[in-house]
Amino acid sequence: MIQHSIFREVDNLSRHINNIYENIFKKYHLHRGQFIFISRIVENQNINLKDLARITRADKTTVTKAVQKLEENQYITKHIDATDNRITHLHPTELCIELYNKVISEKNKFLEAVLKDFPTAEVASYIQMTKNLNNYLDKVIGEHST
Repeated sequence: MIQHSIFREVDNLSRHINNIYENIFKKYHLHRGQFIFISRIVENQNINLKDLARITRADKTTVTKAVQKLEENQYITKHIDATDNRITHLHPTELCIELYNKVISEKNKFLEAVLKDFPTAEVASYIQMTKNLNNYLDKVIGEHST
């Protein structure tokens, strides 16, 4: 029964978070899923497509399409590696960085309001548990995909 409860609560939390994010993203005319790519490119400037796919847990086709759309909307620029022309590096534009800062600010304000009554130790415990679950899932999924 515990597995059922965990997954139900994770599903409910996921739906809440997605609804909150959708409302924030609508303000900035972002489509679902774009912000994860924007955030990883801003936070890892000069990242290449392969690494972006790895850290977003997305396949290469999805990453390529997302990057193309971000470039068309002038959120990023692409640069070919000086030593290996098969590698493309991604850089956020000023527009992208400005958008990132606005969205992160809204997300942080919301999160502060939600977590204000939770003890710091409880929040830290939750963060550690979710990191552990993600690491475990990365390992298990990695073993099954090879």
